[in-house]
Amino acid sequence: MKKFFGSIRFVLHTMSNESRLVLMLAFASIMVAFVITTIYQGNTFFASTPESKSKIVVILKSVDYKNLAFWESIKDGVEVASKDFGVDLTITGPQSETQIDEQIRIIQEAIRSKPDAIILAAADYTRLVPIAREIKENHIPLVLIDSFINGDDADSKIGTNNYEAGQKAGSALMNYIQPGGEVIIMSYVQGSSTAIDRESGVRNYLKGKCEISQTLYSSGESEIAYKQAKKLISENPQLKGIITLNDPTTIGAAQALDESGKKTDIVLIGFDKSVKVLGYVEAGVVRDTIVQKPFNMGYLGIKTALDLVQGKKVDKFIDTGSIVINRQNMLLPENQKLLFPINR
Repeated sequence: MKKFFGSIRFVLHTMSNESRLVLMLAFASIMVAFVITTIYQGNTFFASTPESKSKIVVILKSVDYKNLAFWESIKDGVEVASKDFGVDLTITGPQSETQIDEQIRIIQEAIRSKPDAIILAAADYTRLVPIAREIKENHIPLVLIDSFINGDDADSKIGTNNYEAGQKAGSALMNYIQPGGEVIIMSYVQGSSTAIDRESGVRNYLKGKCEISQTLYSSGESEIAYKQAKKLISENPQLKGIITLNDPTTIGAAQALDESGKKTDIVLIGFDKSVKVLGYVEAGVVRDTIVQKPFNMGYLGIKTALDLVQGKKVDKFIDTGSIVINRQNMLLPENQKLLFPINR
């Protein structure tokens, strides 16, 4: 290296002043070009490096999409939002809504993976309180969708106002029957916040108007609901109305009522909007069904979780709404869009 710089100094020493000036200017131009190129390449390198995606884990009450159209619709909303906002997404959950212990295990596993946020549809109103607290203790933003817990550990809750939806079901029933008739409530999973709120809404609306003899639970299984409804219809000649509180329960009860030949004598008010439920609405077996907006729940769940990750303020509760669908209004354009959303 010393010999190299020594040679340079010798050459400069032997050159004329004019030649040395020309050489120095050329060298300076080369250095300026080098610096500009380096800066440009550096900016290009950093600009081309994509920002790391937020890692969000979505834990549903069930991933049995084949039999539970409601959760499939929520999944669709989650996936569309994830594409829109560029999220690193994981969707998981137990096979059945009654597998509460399995959902708790899945949540514990999600906490260990250290995601940026967790979106949860709680399988039980009470039993998931401790694990929700654990999520918050690990400083992970928590968004509850559809089904909630008994506590304030969630940063935001997104879903149907289920008490109000239950009231709508009670009101719909009274459009078809006379006061004083015997009514049965067919629910699904005992302990689920949605089931609790819907039943409460129904009971409070019908108080003093009808005789509610009992509430049955189908565990969210259409086959169980079918057997329950078949027995009810055959053993209760005074039965005037049945209100079912979720999709599989509606399907099972509608099948039993259809087979009984008593669809004009017993009024069935259902919940949700699977193809089977809507088929029974069209056939007049289900008079009205209370339709939620699960796609919106999933989409807004992702958007809200991402807002929390980015430090933005979010609403504590977002009501996605519900409407009453029947044969008279199901073909209206605005309702067709709700009943059959087109996924992007």
